[in-house]
Parts: sequence; structure tokens; C-alpha cells
Amino acid sequence: MSNIGVIKEFREFGKYIQVAAILTIVSLAAGITGFIALILVFVAMKYIKRANFTLNNTSLHEFRSKYFRGFVSRIAGTIIMITGVANLVIFFMIPTSYPIYISISLSVILIVSGIVFIYAGVVAEMKAWNNLKIFFENDSNIFPTYITNEAIKGCDKLKTGALLSSLGFLIVPAIIGFIFQVKGYFMLATLNKLSLDDTPKPSEVETDLAPPKFQLKPQPVNDFDTKTNFCPNCGAKSSGLGKFCALCGSEIN
Repeated sequence: MSNIGVIKEFREFGKYIQVAAILTIVSLAAGITGFIALILVFVAMKYIKRANFTLNNTSLHEFRSKYFRGFVSRIAGTIIMITGVANLVIFFMIPTSYPIYISISLSVILIVSGIVFIYAGVVAEMKAWNNLKIFFENDSNIFPTYITNEAIKGCDKLKTGALLSSLGFLIVPAIIGFIFQVKGYFMLATLNKLSLDDTPKPSEVETDLAPPKFQLKPQPVNDFDTKTNFCPNCGAKSSGLGKFCALCGSEIN
């Protein structure tokens, strides 16, 4: 894949991130904030994977790997926690022959395990956004400066937003985390503004083919130019062709 291909893949990634931002806002009313965005970003990972075939960048690989682990861990944790809550509700609604301590203990174990899985997924997601930030910092020459700067800021906000949004039991941090995530998605979505004209340009390297630079050296001055051209005895002007004065015969030094 050429540099043009890399730009195209990141542009598609940016488009999916923008949709994730919009659906995150819409999904707030449905009470499923975060999961819609998780799924959209997960789908967008295929474009990062295709771009990395050319770039072979460790940070991009780690971004995909950690985000995938975080995605799976959060989904699994949510399912486990819901199962624990459902088991507890069913126990109190429908009498069973099981001892109360067994049902309650099982529900508590499932709920705690689910929470652990969810927060493990949050940590993995935070590390994933940090890896993507490292990529943009170290390979900023691939994209225009304004896009790189927005992407780096977006990764920071998504990292912070993932942490705050996980504190759903605290209203204020959860709201702030939601705002950070939406803003971070929109900042990262500036990648969809990439055009084929934004392909990285080869660096200018000096070669030996450049014409050599010559420095003129001062030419030595003729001895006759520095000596007196007059006879020291009679003062007659010397032609400079001999050692004796043509008028009086005195030696000219």
C-alpha cells in the first residue's frame, strides 16, 4: 500500500469516529451511552489494521490490541454483572429451595466479578488511547500539523473520558466524562478531512550531485609589485627587468 493508501485508511477511520461521536450523543437518551461508540470504534479498527500493513507501527498495533481487550472485557463484565443482579432479583421474587446465603453469595460474586472485568476493560481502553497518542506524536510527519495536534488532544480527552465515564455511580464525573468522550471523538474525527494532497513528502536530502562550491584563493603578488620601482642612488625609474639602474649602474635591491 502506498502513502496515498495510508491516508485513505485513516480518513475512513476518521469518518467512523465521527459517526461514533454523533451516536454517542443520540444514545444518551436510550441509556446505552458508551457502548454504541465502543462498537463503532471497534468496527473502525479494520482501517487502522490495513494502514498498519504499510506502516508496521508498534504503537498502532498496541492500540488495536488493547482496545480489543478492553472492548471484550467491558462487554463480558457487563453481562456478568447483569446476571448477578438478575439472580438477586429473581431470588427475592421467586421463592427457591436454595439457602439464602448461597443465592446472595452467588449474586455478590457475579456482581463484583462483573465490576472487575468492566474496570479492567476501562484501563485497557485508556492504554489504547495513549498508544494512539504516541503514534501521532512520533509520526506527526504523516499528517498535516493541525490534524496531528487535534488527534493528540482527542486521544487525551478520550483517555480521561473513559476513566470518568466509568464512575457512573457518581453523577458529576460521569457527565464530565461523557462530555470529554464526545469532544475527543470529534477531535479525532478531523482525520476524515484528510485529502490525497496530504501524502507525506520525501525529505530533502543533499547529495553529491550538487555542483561543488569553489573558493577563490588570493593569487600571490609579483615581487616587482611590492618593491620600489626607482633607483635608490639617482632616483631614476626602473623598468624592473634587471638588477642594475640603466642610468647610473647602481644595483637595485
